[in-house]
Amino acid sequence: MSREVNVAAIVAEIHGHLAAENAQDLDALLDGMTEDCFNLIVPDPHRLYAGPVEVARRYRGLWATFPDLNVEMRRIISVQEDSAVSEHILSGTQRGSLFGIPATNLRVEVETAVVWDIKDGRIKGEIVYFDLATMLRQVGFLRLPNS
Repeated sequence: MSREVNVAAIVAEIHGHLAAENAQDLDALLDGMTEDCFNLIVPDPHRLYAGPVEVARRYRGLWATFPDLNVEMRRIISVQEDSAVSEHILSGTQRGSLFGIPATNLRVEVETAVVWDIKDGRIKGEIVYFDLATMLRQVGFLRLPNS
């Protein structure tokens, strides 16, 4: 027997998470996540950040790279008892190392998709997908032929 899904509460959790991310409020961000939290960043060479210490390290690195980071919600596609899917636009100016690429002071804007892992109405984890090639082109590291 499945439980009734409180869609509004899950959507509020996701919006609160993004607000904390944009405000670079690590305490609020981690308070909204379970103790067994994780971030799986698909194009990241490190990929899996497991537990609050690793998740915090990931966010500190993201904010150091993009101090003006902004994650804008485009839409929430689906909400279920234990998961949600959303689309965002991530933007910011690369002022720190990006996967070993020194700061370029160039602005990036990439579409992202996130699969949220929900546990007892709280965010357990994020599986984040984004187009790394677009990001690398925007910081001048990757050039397409004839561009």
